[in-house]
Amino acid sequence: MTTPDNRWMAGNRLMDDARSMDSDHSMTSVRSMHTVRSMADARSMVATRWSAVGVARNIFAVLIGTAVVALAAQIAIPFKPVPITMQTLAVVLVAWRLGAGRGFASLALYGTLGSMGAPIFAAGSSGAGASSGFIVGFVLAAAFVGAMAARRPLAGWRAVAVFAAGLAIPYVPGLIWLSAMTGMGAPWSAAVLGAGVVPFIPGDLLKLVLASSAAGAWAAMTRRTSS
Repeated sequence: MTTPDNRWMAGNRLMDDARSMDSDHSMTSVRSMHTVRSMADARSMVATRWSAVGVARNIFAVLIGTAVVALAAQIAIPFKPVPITMQTLAVVLVAWRLGAGRGFASLALYGTLGSMGAPIFAAGSSGAGASSGFIVGFVLAAAFVGAMAARRPLAGWRAVAVFAAGLAIPYVPGLIWLSAMTGMGAPWSAAVLGAGVVPFIPGDLLKLVLASSAAGAWAAMTRRTSS
């Protein structure tokens, strides 16, 4: 027979058990919240670290691209009013490997430093001159080639077409600027074309062969390593 005292004690035990379960549940919830927060903090730290590494790598890549173009500019054949150099080959190759954004940044930095007086233009020159329009064209060419390379790997006739366009783009602002600076005539006049296009055609054809061959070799190597 259950007495009132027994019922009262049983009720107390049930209440104690319920309070204990609530306490355990609360402690478990708190521990879970701390665990989730710790995991979120850890992920945030990892993301920040990788982001910092990524930014550093991008900056390093841009600087390397600028240095490559600057070095190529020193391989020059003195020619007036626009010297013949290996710059354009370096421009399309840098853009091909770095992509549109970093390639654009590399050539923009190159143009900015040279315009400010750094002796990194053709044959150690700097500042504005008759060939400044071509420097602007390098930036545009880098953005184009980098964008095409990012869309699909360059190989075969596609590489030839993209590099040919990349080598041709600098002529547009280059001839406009050359015409304005020298007063030889309109950008399409025989005098301007003779000074700013014709002497560079053999070299551009050689650069096109070299760039296309490099891209083709890289594509073949990539296929071999991935198979």
